[in-house]
Amino acid sequence: MRVAKVARAGLVGTRFLWLVVLGVMPPAAAEERVFGERELRVSVMAGQRFHPEEGHGWAEFGSPVVQWGRSLSRRVEALVELHPLMLVNQPRFPPDGERELVEAFALDIGIRWTFSPASWTPKLYVEALDGAFYSLRRVPARGTTFNFLSQAGAGVRLPFGERWHPFVQYRWVHISNAGLGRFNPDWDFHGLMIGGSLVLPD
Repeated sequence: MRVAKVARAGLVGTRFLWLVVLGVMPPAAAEERVFGERELRVSVMAGQRFHPEEGHGWAEFGSPVVQWGRSLSRRVEALVELHPLMLVNQPRFPPDGERELVEAFALDIGIRWTFSPASWTPKLYVEALDGAFYSLRRVPARGTTFNFLSQAGAGVRLPFGERWHPFVQYRWVHISNAGLGRFNPDWDFHGLMIGGSLVLPD
């Protein structure tokens, strides 16, 4: 009985939250992007490895993220994304040995597609990015210092204001040397990104 009551309360709370998001924000904010519009996003992202009990151990990462975007159409944006300092916490001697914190940076390019109807105030989107990743020590520990950073995810942007818009996003993050090294271990992470976007003036 108690479990059922908790489940019902959670369902009611979730429905109420979506009603607030979909109904309370001003309709004028639901306009689609203008061709050529530029956007700057600043956020933080962190995540943990898929299936840490398997392979070469458990790992996690964190990074500030700066992203520049330019609208190619009302729904599609080209992206350039910088990770100025990505920290990877991984086993130095996989899978369960002494741990190390590895500093890295990365630069990705990608594309974002906003698929929610124009009448919706929340803007739902998916995106994919790929680029270069360089670390001061091998990532993973049996891998290489140069890797590729591949990412895909989905999120929601909430246009509360005229220019500043908060957003939250899930990311799948993959770090691999794509077979360019003698060995090609990789990391696959679940990531959560939270930040704000600024529509830049013309």
